[in-house]
Amino acid sequence: MEFRKTALTCALATLFALGGTAAAQDWGGQQGGGAQDASPPEHQGAMPGADVDLSDDTIDEFVDAFVEVQKVNDEFAQRLENAADAEQAQALHQEAQQEMVEAVEATGMNVEEYNEVAMALQNDPELLDQVVQMAEERQ
Repeated sequence: MEFRKTALTCALATLFALGGTAAAQDWGGQQGGGAQDASPPEHQGAMPGADVDLSDDTIDEFVDAFVEVQKVNDEFAQRLENAADAEQAQALHQEAQQEMVEAVEATGMNVEEYNEVAMALQNDPELLDQVVQMAEERQ
């Protein structure tokens, strides 16, 4: 498994989608909007990456979470390719998303924090390079 910026970008995009799903599960009932607006109330309209903790500890947790999410992504990629129909593919996708949430949470982060760090990394190419290097070392 080789981590490159393009792979990181794809994985980040995957988790953003996952974050929306997780947010819909977490906040959908509170907002009454469900999947229509999956962002948590306190971050609606917030600038992506604003006021995000990018301390060494946070980055370290993020890299651990990213590596675990990538493992889940890799595990399910082949299974999704071999899905018999759209219904099976959707079920596998939902299972993968749940495992990604669990992988992130097992590192001590929640999906919202993970996504905030990921968005902040897109605005900091030097830190993104550092994260990619750290992820490669932990694979």
